[in-house]
Amino acid sequence: MKLSEIKPNHYYSNAQYGNHWSVRQIIEESGENSPLNTVTYKIVAGKGRRKIGTCTRAEFADWAVYEVFRNENSWQKITQ
Repeated sequence: MKLSEIKPNHYYSNAQYGNHWSVRQIIEESGENSPLNTVTYKIVAGKGRRKIGTCTRAEFADWAVYEVFRNENSWQKITQ
């Protein structure tokens, strides 16, 4: 993903299958002008559910394949 596509309170998937699949929500960001430019995320589905982590925006962009939204009982890819 592009760094500019990562936004607070949005959800992202790594598009993996099985035990490697995960959905993360950005819950906080340090801001583009911060020297570290980090994001804090919560794992909302998949392995590590309910855990919180922090990484650089670039690391998150490498992990995330696309943005998703909750559709009743499943996560759907956002298509534009």
